[in-house]
Amino acid sequence: MEDVKRNRLKEEEILNFLAKKTDMKWNLSIFDEIDSTNTYLLKHSKPDEYSICLAEGQSKGRGRYQKKWQSPKYKNIYMSLGFSTEKMIKDFSSFSLVSALAVSDSLKNQNVKTEIKWPNDIFCNSKKIGGILVETTSNNKKNIIVVGIGLNVFMANNSNIDREWSSLFLEYKNKNFDRNKIISEILINLVRSKEIFEKKGFSFYLKKFNSLNFLKEKRIYLDNDKKIGIAKLINADGSLNVEYEDEEKKINSGEVSIKIQN
Repeated sequence: MEDVKRNRLKEEEILNFLAKKTDMKWNLSIFDEIDSTNTYLLKHSKPDEYSICLAEGQSKGRGRYQKKWQSPKYKNIYMSLGFSTEKMIKDFSSFSLVSALAVSDSLKNQNVKTEIKWPNDIFCNSKKIGGILVETTSNNKKNIIVVGIGLNVFMANNSNIDREWSSLFLEYKNKNFDRNKIISEILINLVRSKEIFEKKGFSFYLKKFNSLNFLKEKRIYLDNDKKIGIAKLINADGSLNVEYEDEEKKINSGEVSIKIQN
């Protein structure tokens, strides 16, 4: 795993890449280890700039519902982007789906094919390689959105993960991955997506998301309904259609945890 040692996070390399693509103002912080990149930006993001927090490792990385996100040092991508918006926070309820598309597009540039498990997981060859966590706060009467992304890059084993997972290294062993480049491309795609999303909403991305919808036609168990249904298409508001024996129901992402059934 020599690539892990060589491919440390490099501030200059990332900022140079971003400068070639945009003239936006970036505030970049890189840590060897931190509790959580999202927690840091919820405290330190400033209005009217794009704040970035990267870490080689996290001691308290988390996903949805405060689930622990395994974050071994030097092996993966742990990143958060914070920005302000004039929109109401409720208008960003489906931005985790858009963020997942931004990650998918960035990996496509690496010739990595992915799908998205609604609402916020990145899958490769039917195994989870990443996830999105969008959180919000307010600063000086402006709404702040923080997008956290965890992406498995070089991780080859981890007995602490209790579900099927993989990494870019495991799925594409003959490819050389550069974390700094992947991070930079994700940041550019996230900012572009944010600008489009503010103007056009999630409906602009609907067709694309459904084309990458990992859950479509799969049997799923929804913990709040306590029953099994068939996942269908995503709606323009970001909700998921689920077909039960006796009804079809729209499920919102904040309401439910989903398990795929064999």
